[in-house]
Amino acid sequence: MSALLAALRISRRSIVRAKARSALIIVMIGLPVLAITAVLTFSATEDLRPEERLTMDLGAADAKLTDTGAAGPIRQDTTGYDWQPRKDGGPSRSRAEILALAGPGSRIIPMNSGSGEYWTGTAYGFAQVLEVDLRDPMAGVMFPLVRGRYPQAADEVVVTASMEPAVGSTLRYTRDDVPKRVVGTVVSQPGDRRRAIIGLPGSLNPDSGVIDAEQSWLLDAPAPVTWTETRRFNQAGVTVLSRAVLENPPPVGGGPDQAAEEPGMRSTSTRSAVLAAVSGVTLAVLEVVLLAGPAFAVGLRRRRRELALITAQGGSARHLKLVVLADGLTLGLAAAVLGAALGIAVARGIVAWAGIWPAGGLGAFEIPSGQIVLVAALAVVSGVAAAVVPAVQAARADAVAALAGRRAEARDRTGWPLLGLVLLTAGVGAMVYGVRSTDAVILFGAVLGLLGLVMVTPWLIRRIGGLAGGFPLPLRLAVRDASRNRGRTAPAVVAVLAAAAAFSTVAVGLASSERVSEEYDRPAYPMGTTAIHGDDVTEESWKEIRPIVDRTLPGVPLVETYRPVDAKGRTVDFHARDGRCSRCMTSTGPLNEIPTGGPDLLRLLLGRTDRAAEAALAEGKAVVFNPKAIRDGRLRLRTWTRGSSQEKEQVLAVPAVVVTVPGPFNVRGVLPVAAITKAGFIPKLSHLLVDPAVARLTPEQEQRLSGPVRAVTPNVAVETERGVRRNRADRVTGIMWVMAGLASLVVLGGTLTASGLAAADARSDLDTLSAVGARPLTRRLVATGQATVVAGFGVPLGLLAGLVPGLALASQISLRRDAEREVGLNGVPFEKLGVILSVPWQTLLVVGIGLPLLAALIAMASARTRVTLTRRLG
Repeated sequence: MSALLAALRISRRSIVRAKARSALIIVMIGLPVLAITAVLTFSATEDLRPEERLTMDLGAADAKLTDTGAAGPIRQDTTGYDWQPRKDGGPSRSRAEILALAGPGSRIIPMNSGSGEYWTGTAYGFAQVLEVDLRDPMAGVMFPLVRGRYPQAADEVVVTASMEPAVGSTLRYTRDDVPKRVVGTVVSQPGDRRRAIIGLPGSLNPDSGVIDAEQSWLLDAPAPVTWTETRRFNQAGVTVLSRAVLENPPPVGGGPDQAAEEPGMRSTSTRSAVLAAVSGVTLAVLEVVLLAGPAFAVGLRRRRRELALITAQGGSARHLKLVVLADGLTLGLAAAVLGAALGIAVARGIVAWAGIWPAGGLGAFEIPSGQIVLVAALAVVSGVAAAVVPAVQAARADAVAALAGRRAEARDRTGWPLLGLVLLTAGVGAMVYGVRSTDAVILFGAVLGLLGLVMVTPWLIRRIGGLAGGFPLPLRLAVRDASRNRGRTAPAVVAVLAAAAAFSTVAVGLASSERVSEEYDRPAYPMGTTAIHGDDVTEESWKEIRPIVDRTLPGVPLVETYRPVDAKGRTVDFHARDGRCSRCMTSTGPLNEIPTGGPDLLRLLLGRTDRAAEAALAEGKAVVFNPKAIRDGRLRLRTWTRGSSQEKEQVLAVPAVVVTVPGPFNVRGVLPVAAITKAGFIPKLSHLLVDPAVARLTPEQEQRLSGPVRAVTPNVAVETERGVRRNRADRVTGIMWVMAGLASLVVLGGTLTASGLAAADARSDLDTLSAVGARPLTRRLVATGQATVVAGFGVPLGLLAGLVPGLALASQISLRRDAEREVGLNGVPFEKLGVILSVPWQTLLVVGIGLPLLAALIAMASARTRVTLTRRLG
């Protein structure tokens, strides 16, 4: 213990003497701690636990009772949101029954919820619908007033502040356009209730279009509603959200039984998660160690005389290791404390700016102390790990040479390059195996490969030192300095290499994923078709759009498609009951499974004229492309009304004929308009299509048409089917360049740090060079050469190394996608494409050349040219 205390005391004095280098190490270790701490703290504050939502969900009530409709007893979790068994069948309970369950001295008020539609001004939008009397003190604190007042009559509502209607305006509620006067605006709640319409009980009737309706009661009880009381309510089929239960939860195991995963699946997913977590933490710690390692190496060289004196006074190799490791411990601890404190302060500032509910959308400021302590501990481990190699070097240093002022030659450990090659081979093998396994195995292989490169890199740097003879003087000096000081150069090179490899991996993965998406992209319409379409485009808007299209495309006939809507204007979807593939993947486009139209639509989809099929369509028969979808000469269709709480399935039977379509198709057939009206629905125009056999629009024509059409309503879109969706490719490119920016920060930081440390370490040599007549430009060129060695060696090698995990991940994506059996709606399977790989060579080339060049230019601009004369020993 006395040796450790002495080592810490020596370390503290050394840190104070070398303030700049110590600050650099603290920044390198502390910045990741700061960033991770800020993210963890903000996430914990943003994530509202049920006990933090008590005021939002209960107001001033003791509990919320919800009628599940279950005929018998149930079991629930502590929140009441998860309950079993989910079997309906019981009648709705009346207010008197709920009050009788609550017991004497209790008071209840109704609070019903669901979701409904309202007219936003351009289309129907969804919002949460609540029926509760906010004038009651039990409920008012749930939604504090921003302006106006609470509803006092059935035709009055308040809306949350994030919604469009203003106080005093009339809200068109549901598809029936029921008028509701907005008398106030209330504070929004985070989550589902950010957009909410609130009225008095009974004023927003579920029969008017509210779906997922839930009947609840706020309870003011004479005593806290305990878990025992909750169990009593459960026996009657009522769930309870209790303030007392959330504040004092029952022992674990009191909630409903959960469906268990298969043991094999659970153990596999757990192993993958643990492997991925260990690999990720190892990568993060290793990157910090590699960035901070050169600074410790330079510190060791500056202190070699001090350490030699300790040896001369009887200090052992263990004592020297302890002194250097104490530097890592002290600096790591300082970086952890400062990083964590600053991270919490940054998160506190963001939370103060965003606001805590009800002033904002966040919960009470929360510090996840356990997670932050773990991050800080990793920072301390990183600091100690960064000092391990210098500590070993210190223990093996020649004390006589250090006291005489001679620089000892760096020696490579004979077995390290061989062990590095073994780890590198094992890493590549793991990544190849991971293609057929999990992402975690590929990540683990990448970690093994990086560790192998750490061991091989000093040997490689030594070899390039022998090639420096033909280089210009500044670059020759830089290369030989890097080769002679491999303990300082190698960690910086590997850190740069790791950052470049990470970028290369992500770039290859993104490019290959985008290529897979392009190859598996299913055209929404026949190639070349221009579509003017929208679901919530009103009839009045279509009347304005049609003349615009006619003026822009004179003489071009338009193909009309329709969608069925009910009497309330809600869209109805038709799905074929027969001929569906149970264990395969199918996809539908904007035309939906079975579009409705006439012979011109059929000709557009088929790309040819079929007289018999067109005649059948004119007779009111459906034309079906999948023969298995027809039974007894009829196409049976299930209907589903969007925004409806319908429970019973409605089935339509339409006479049908079959037309064979070569290749997979993304529609199942064409339905005649007469079939919609006969079923009691209203045909609503949804598409105006331009047949590519008649006219193919250029991008300029499409843009000229889109502007005036979208000026009528933003709910309409104009697009021409040309294959690849450019917006997706642009997004991938944007992500790739963001990753390039992050990698550049690490590369430039590591390179400039290493070159700065090299310049400080070689200051006496540079001063001697100036003394014999070298110009200031030569000093700049030497600094440029030092940066070029680190970045020019690390970046290209890293980009090449990153190709292996990138291609492994890309192969895995392709194989997973290919394993899915995809079938067209006409029953014809899509062709399997196998492994699809794509390497963005142009991007990698720009990064591989541009980053070293940028690092060299910055090093040249920031190099010191002032000569400081020093006395050389020996």
